Amino acid sequence: MPTDTFNKLPEEKKLKIVIAAKKEFARVSLKEASIKNIVEDAGIARGSFYQYFDSKEDLLQYLLKERAEEMNRNLENTLNKTKGDIFEVFISIYDYMVDECINKEEVGFFKKIFEELKTSQDDIFVIDLKKYKPKKIEEYYDKVDKINLKIDNIEEFKLLTRLLHAVTKKAVVSNFKYKSKQKAREDYLRQLEYIKYGVMKKGGQNV
Repeated sequence: MPTDTFNKLPEEKKLKIVIAAKKEFARVSLKEASIKNIVEDAGIARGSFYQYFDSKEDLLQYLLKERAEEMNRNLENTLNKTKGDIFEVFISIYDYMVDECINKEEVGFFKKIFEELKTSQDDIFVIDLKKYKPKKIEEYYDKVDKINLKIDNIEEFKLLTRLLHAVTKKAVVSNFKYKSKQKAREDYLRQLEYIKYGVMKKGGQNV
C-alpha cells in the first residue's frame, strides 16, 4: 500500500503515476512490467517511486484496492438511495463502467489482470490479489427490496443477479459499437424492462 509520502502528493501528480502504471500493467504481465517504464511515463525519478511504494506488486495492490472500494461505495450508495432497488443497482453499475472504466488504459489494464487471475493459479501474489475484487451482489441480499420480486431465497436471488450481470456486462462491451451513448443506454434499459416486466402483453395466451 502507498506510503504517507505518496498520499500527500498533489492529486495531479498521483494521477500521472496511476495512469502510467495502468498503461504498463495493461501492456505486459505483472512479471514483465517495468518500474523504469512507469517512472519515465509519469515523469518522476526511480528513487521517488520507492518513496511511494515498496514494489510494483505494492502499486498494483493499491490500484485494485482503490477501484474495488470505489465500486463498492457506488453500489452501496445506490442501494441506500433507491431503498434496495436491484434494477437501479445494475443501472448504476452500467453507468459507472461506461463513464469511469471504458477507456484504452482501463480496459487493457483490467483485461490483463483478469487473465492473470484466471491463469496464474499457483502464483501466491496473484491469488492474494483476488481479495481486492468488488463485493458480489449477493452479499447485499439483506439490503435488497424483495417485496415485489418473485424471490423466496438466496439461490433464486443469485439466479436473478446472474441474469442481470450477463445483460449488463454485454451492454457495457457493446457500448463500443454504438455511435450514440444515449442509444446504447436506452437499449440496455429496454432489456432490463423486459426482465423486470416480461415481454408478454396483458391478456396474451401461450401458443
